[in-house]
Amino acid sequence: MKRGTLSFFILVLWAASALAAWKIEARRLTVYHDRRVAVAEGQVVITGKGLTIFASRARYEMETKRLWLSGPVKILTLHGDWLKGRQAFLDLRSGEGRVDGALLFIQKDRVRVRARRLERLSEDRYVAYRAVITTCEMDCEKEPSWSFRARKVVVSEGYARGRWVSFWVKRLPLAASPYLSLPVKRRRKSGFLFPRLVTGSRTGAGVEVPLFLALHDSFDLTLSPLYTGKRGLLFSAEGRWRVSRDARGLLRYRYLHDRLEDKDYNGDGIRRGNQSRYWITARVDQPLAQRIALHLDLDLLSDRDFLEEFEGGPFGFSETHRQYLEWFGRGLEERNQTYRTSRLWLDHLRENTYLEASGTYRDAVLPGRQPSMLSPLGDLYFRALRRPLFGPLHFDFSLDSTYWYREEGSRGLRTEVVPEISLEQALGPLETQVAYRFLHTRYDVDWDNGTTEDLTRTLYEIEARASLEFYRIYGTGPRRFRHSLRPYLHYFYRPPENQEDFPLWRAEDRLPPAHWLEYGLLQFVTLREEPSPGRLRYRDLLRFKLYQRYDFREATRELSAAEEERRPFSNLIGELEFQSPGGRLSLRYDAEYNFYGLGLARQELTLSLTRVLLDRFSLGYQRDRLRQVKQLNLSGSWRFLRRFVLHGALSRNLLREETSSASLGLTYEASCYSVDLTLGITPEETRFSFWINLLGVGGYGRTY
Repeated sequence: MKRGTLSFFILVLWAASALAAWKIEARRLTVYHDRRVAVAEGQVVITGKGLTIFASRARYEMETKRLWLSGPVKILTLHGDWLKGRQAFLDLRSGEGRVDGALLFIQKDRVRVRARRLERLSEDRYVAYRAVITTCEMDCEKEPSWSFRARKVVVSEGYARGRWVSFWVKRLPLAASPYLSLPVKRRRKSGFLFPRLVTGSRTGAGVEVPLFLALHDSFDLTLSPLYTGKRGLLFSAEGRWRVSRDARGLLRYRYLHDRLEDKDYNGDGIRRGNQSRYWITARVDQPLAQRIALHLDLDLLSDRDFLEEFEGGPFGFSETHRQYLEWFGRGLEERNQTYRTSRLWLDHLRENTYLEASGTYRDAVLPGRQPSMLSPLGDLYFRALRRPLFGPLHFDFSLDSTYWYREEGSRGLRTEVVPEISLEQALGPLETQVAYRFLHTRYDVDWDNGTTEDLTRTLYEIEARASLEFYRIYGTGPRRFRHSLRPYLHYFYRPPENQEDFPLWRAEDRLPPAHWLEYGLLQFVTLREEPSPGRLRYRDLLRFKLYQRYDFREATRELSAAEEERRPFSNLIGELEFQSPGGRLSLRYDAEYNFYGLGLARQELTLSLTRVLLDRFSLGYQRDRLRQVKQLNLSGSWRFLRRFVLHGALSRNLLREETSSASLGLTYEASCYSVDLTLGITPEETRFSFWINLLGVGGYGRTY
């Protein structure tokens, strides 16, 4: 029998109030005009209102807009969601319906719901009876790797709320609850997050049960109490808000009333005397008007050991630093600093000028250091960016006025004005720049002995640069290489000036005399690709820089002893960066060679390999003869048997022949869940973590 097609618009033929047009295709279509009923049989396809329906047989009442389907039945949406069943009923006006033997799939979040009967109350609202919910592969016969099962589940706006819910692994029930609400979409919803188990030789066994509160569409709060057997309750909280693209904030707080007595953790000779330990951090960006914005960086810490002891997990230093970089583009200061910096500033940026008003507080994390800690409590900074005056002449100007404060020691107002005039000229491949910079600094000093004094310092600087570029292009077609050589000279002069009578509030308060010439060579190998017609892409595969300075002052310095010698040549410094065209290999190598007896004074190597023997491997080596540093860092991961990932890391001090830290873990990654076991060892502590993540439900970090 030939396939027959009938298209009709309910709006025109039957009811002026109909909501949409529907199209029915089938091998045979019969219309009963007296009862206004259409019956379609054989490979039935019905489309309309964003739905595509497949069935073996369909019966449609034109007046009531009701549709009965016999199976197998499959309903597809424009978003990629689908619903299968043995038989179904749909009300095309209201969107309500019912499917027996149903299997529902939500594409956006890979959620599957199997039910004895599923009722569709509206476009995004379902009620399922005898339901099984999972993000694993599932059909009417196959049992998923994990699932939640309930007598009755209401799926609405991406959330599943069930009564008498149990959690199953395959056919084994592990937990049960009389009521449970699970998010099945990315839209935020209040509720408990997945628990986290931790254990360590210093912390003991512990469990963390985070609570997520979606207080508003633009604001949420996470509370994470972590109870440990040896340390007590470590309470962590995070508040996030985002009102617009540029108006956002992130605040984190951690507090512990420590039970464990300090016995010089990490052996730095410093014992903390406090039991109340905390860490408060925040980042805030708030636009106030066009080109005007308010910013806040907050970082308050009880003691430096806190960041080392509680590094792991979602509230540790590394994860907090990563979150701030991702949200704001500015992270935290180094973990081992002797102070933490909090700063509030207001900035105004125009095309050629920048204005900033700020206040900064430095929180000392070592005992007894706070009274002598200098903080720039108030600062006003103005910068007029370089602009042309006439011809090759350019002008640059900056003003910086800062009030420096501390309880013990000198304090006061420091104001510095720096105008600069530069001459820039290009003569073919030769580019030159000569600049004259004038530095005038005024100090209003309140000395620690109760006296005040006004001091001024005036200096000038002369700076000149010259460079050439030679290049050659290799290859033809869409893939070409450009090799360029750039020899350069850099000259700098600052006259001597006695500055011993000035306060020392910042490093620039002691500007030493300088007279040197730097000479060097830069090399680049750049890859030009054309992945598609008219679309070009450039990538630097190789960058090599070799440079050295010659100090004229040192070359003419008077010797104070017969055995003393002048050393006008600085270390010869080399920098090498390489990345393979395929991106599998990246290399960075820095070295310094000393001509006065030390030889190779410093080396630093960073090597990364991707999908070469291992899936990921990185090597870091650092040696510094002056600083007495010799360190080796290794990390890598290897996937085997498709789903298993073995990962590890090692950091070793080669001078002391001591392992600073080591970790080894195994991760199993299935299509809808992953499990990780990791052992971490440091000289101070041994830690073990167990981490599980269910796709669509989530996990919550790891600790090691």
